[in-house]
Amino acid sequence: MGGARYPEEIRKRSLALIAEGKSYAQIQEKYDVPKSTLSTWLKNSGKKPDRSKQLAHLCLARIASAKAKRKQKRIRIEEALSIAKETASHVPIDQESVGKALLAMLYWAEGGKRDGCMKFTNTDPELILVFIFLLRRHYQIDESRFRVGLQVHYYHNQNQTREFWSKKLQIPVEQFWKIYLKPRGGKKKDYKRNFYGICNLHYSSSAIQRELIALGQEISSRIERE
Repeated sequence: MGGARYPEEIRKRSLALIAEGKSYAQIQEKYDVPKSTLSTWLKNSGKKPDRSKQLAHLCLARIASAKAKRKQKRIRIEEALSIAKETASHVPIDQESVGKALLAMLYWAEGGKRDGCMKFTNTDPELILVFIFLLRRHYQIDESRFRVGLQVHYYHNQNQTREFWSKKLQIPVEQFWKIYLKPRGGKKKDYKRNFYGICNLHYSSSAIQRELIALGQEISSRIERE
C-alpha cells in the first residue's frame, strides 16, 4: 500500500500534525511525504484535521504578509520622494527658459485652447498654485486682470471655498465670479468629496496665451526631431 513505504513513526507524527491543523505543504517540508499519501493516511485513520488552527495560522500569515507589503510600499515611496527632492533641487525654475517651458507644458495640458480665452482649470490647488507662481515669475502681470470662477457641489460651503482659493492664489474675493453650483443628478451618486471644487483661473492676455501654446508646440516639435 502507498503508506507502507514510510515508517509507522512518520505516519503517526504526520497525522498528529494534521490534527493540529498543519497543512499538507507544511508537513511535506518536514517529512517529504506526498499529499496523496497524507490524504490516504488521514482517510484510513477516520480523523478530521483541526481546520480552526489552520485558518487561524492562515489569518496571521495574511496579516504578516500585508504588514510586510505596507512596509515595502512605504520604503519605495520614501525612496521616490528622496530622488524627487534631489532632482527638484537642481531644476533652475528661476531661469526664464526653464520656467516658461514648465508653464507652457502645464498650460498645454490643462489650459484653454480657444484663442483669446486664457484660462487654467483644475481641482488640485497645488497644481494651480504652481501655474500662477510661474506666470507671475516670468511675465509682467497686472493683478487686476485675474478672474476666478468656481464650480462646486451641493456639499461645499461656498464661502469657505471662495476664501480658500482667494488665500491660496492671493487673489481678492472681489475678483471672483459668482460660484456655479453643479446640479444634482436624479440618481444617487458617490461623489468624490473634493472640498475645493473646480477652479477656473482666468487671465486676460491673448499674447501670453498664444506664446504659451506656441512654446509648447515648439518643445513638442523639438522632441520629435531628437
